[in-house]
Amino acid sequence: MDRIQKQIFRALLAGPGTFWQLIRKQDGHLAHFLEVLEKMLARELVRSEGSYIYLTAKGEKLARDHGLSPLEPLTCPACEGKTVTLQGRFARVLEEFEEIARQRPPAVAEFDQGYVDTRSTVARVAIMYRRGDLEGQDVLLIGDDDLTSIAIALTGMAGRITVLEVDDRLVEFIDAQARKKGWSNLSVQKYDVRYPLPLEFQGRYDTFLIDPVETLPGISLFLSRCAMSLRGKGSAGYFGLTHLEASRDKWYLIQKLVLDMNFVITDIIYNFQEYELEREGFVSKDYPLVQRAFGRLPVPDINWYTSNFFRLEALGKPRVPEQENIPAGREFYFDEEAYATLP
Repeated sequence: MDRIQKQIFRALLAGPGTFWQLIRKQDGHLAHFLEVLEKMLARELVRSEGSYIYLTAKGEKLARDHGLSPLEPLTCPACEGKTVTLQGRFARVLEEFEEIARQRPPAVAEFDQGYVDTRSTVARVAIMYRRGDLEGQDVLLIGDDDLTSIAIALTGMAGRITVLEVDDRLVEFIDAQARKKGWSNLSVQKYDVRYPLPLEFQGRYDTFLIDPVETLPGISLFLSRCAMSLRGKGSAGYFGLTHLEASRDKWYLIQKLVLDMNFVITDIIYNFQEYELEREGFVSKDYPLVQRAFGRLPVPDINWYTSNFFRLEALGKPRVPEQENIPAGREFYFDEEAYATLP
């Protein structure tokens, strides 16, 4: 029995669920999840009724015959699986950050934007603090639609904070907040990752943080630019990577790239970040997931899109591969696994 099929069975043995809830209870990429679910519907192992998907008697018998039992909720209710709780200084940071984040420009598909929720953003910073990658450290962010730079600045812990961002609206917003708050250590300038990293940012930082596009050329480029920014041995990097738009084959190639660049992967936190994607708007647009679904999808009832949080550490001076044939236009953001990205 397919691994994803087992995960769907376990979820439905515990009770019916929506399409979006089932996505959160499996760890395959969207194309494979959709393929498995369609086959289960065709074999009458599950049925779709209204907004919910139910296990049929035939499906329940097959699941039990394979020794499966209902999925039990085991995620820590205090940290929500993030491994940190936002208390003390970070409770204050979250409160202040939420007020600022409400004012940011809306996400746009042009730059493949989709904001993580505010708790995920501040939890990123708490992880950096816990691992010693924040206090007195110079931090580089390439792309910052989640405003992590502002959450970092609110802690008052970091050294220099530099944001390189392609979206003029975010450049202006982050700069305005820095001036309003009097953060002389936070600077932002426009930069397109498809161009070489300016010399002034090379070898000057202790920590980087990115939430890159997930095409192989795209994530390779983001990681390469960031690697060039680091000082060397002991420097750290953080990035998000989904399983929803990145298959295990893609994960293998990305992890191989990371190792070849002279990094080790010290941490992977599963489903660390929740994205607050549009809901009614998502099902009304031409996303591949909507186009290729087995029927009309209901409006999402949860934040269904998540990503895993990686921490890297440099063993020495990072080795940066040559960047060739950098794709232009939407090819930079979109590949055959991009089911929640507009082509």
